Amino acid sequence: MTIVAYISIFYFGAIFGSFFTVLGTRIPIKENFTTTRSHCVACQHTLEAKDLFPIFSYVFHRGKCAYCAAKIDALYFASEIISGFVACLLYYFYATDVLQLVAHTFVFSLLLVIAIADYLYLLIPDRFQLLLLFGVVFRQAVLPVADWPAAFISFFVIFSLLFFTSLALPDGIGGGDVKLLSILSLTFGLEPTLFIILLASFSAGSYFLHTHMAKGSSLQRRLPFGPFLAASAVVVHFAQMLLVR
Repeated sequence: MTIVAYISIFYFGAIFGSFFTVLGTRIPIKENFTTTRSHCVACQHTLEAKDLFPIFSYVFHRGKCAYCAAKIDALYFASEIISGFVACLLYYFYATDVLQLVAHTFVFSLLLVIAIADYLYLLIPDRFQLLLLFGVVFRQAVLPVADWPAAFISFFVIFSLLFFTSLALPDGIGGGDVKLLSILSLTFGLEPTLFIILLASFSAGSYFLHTHMAKGSSLQRRLPFGPFLAASAVVVHFAQMLLVR
């Protein structure tokens, strides 16, 4: 029964991951996501119900549009898989604490939307940052023991460090990344946030070198840092949870 429950939770998470992809792809370019039906980016053909099953539709069509055979960005498939796994982890660690489950689900869902937006457009809309701030404040408020002074000290230290770094190296880190990390530091704390920065920098650097060496990508290109920050935040958080247990 436990296996069935986790499979159900995984697919439920994948469904939401598909929706988060819609938000991340449409909101930054101000495309209506409530009235405009899902469509192929290449041929603009409106997708039918059979084309909208998370994971299965992508696999069944071999990652291509069923109408024009254009290759579908693996981002859609990856976001559904990631969302499904995160949903299982959230259930495993927070099933007995509904408030923390809701708070963490909200925060990690927004991180996925932010990662998608930054990956596609090199942009993290301020409305996403504000929603994330609301989420982390709510998460901090429902913790069994909340150390608000330490949270604000962490926020001040991380924001100051990154703000002055961005002034000294304007091409090194974007303003959206500064805001994102500062908000995360408010809830995760100083030390975990430093680990997030370290892990994100290492993974982004490895990806940058890999794409340059394997595909000959330009060394002057801009790299979206948001997806690496979001992924690192999730990894660091659940690594902490495992260590506590």
